[in-house]
Amino acid sequence: MGKLKTFIESQTIGLGDLGRRIDRMYHNQNFDNQIAGAHLADIDLTIPSVTKTGRITILQLKKSPIYMRLSDGTELNFTWDEYKKIQGKPSLGKTMTVIFQRHPKDVTNMNSKIEKVIVH
Repeated sequence: MGKLKTFIESQTIGLGDLGRRIDRMYHNQNFDNQIAGAHLADIDLTIPSVTKTGRITILQLKKSPIYMRLSDGTELNFTWDEYKKIQGKPSLGKTMTVIFQRHPKDVTNMNSKIEKVIVH
């Protein structure tokens, strides 16, 4: 085993020299200056949300997925597990607030992730 290790370490271009080259690169003053000079743009990592509130006008519990429509036209589909997480008991005529993960300027018909649902 000693001969193989000696052979690999003796190679100037092979894997044996790779560790020493990386070590020299990281301890090089020019490399430090290049990294310190790098500037990354500010990144906003907050996930935008949209809140919709309306009366429940349609409630189809015997359908899979469970379907609801609010008075403002918002349509919602829930799996049974998602439906059980709703705070309060949904029924026709009750007011419901839904918080979606969605950009406020997005007006497409694409589905959005529902973060929270509260029935008042």
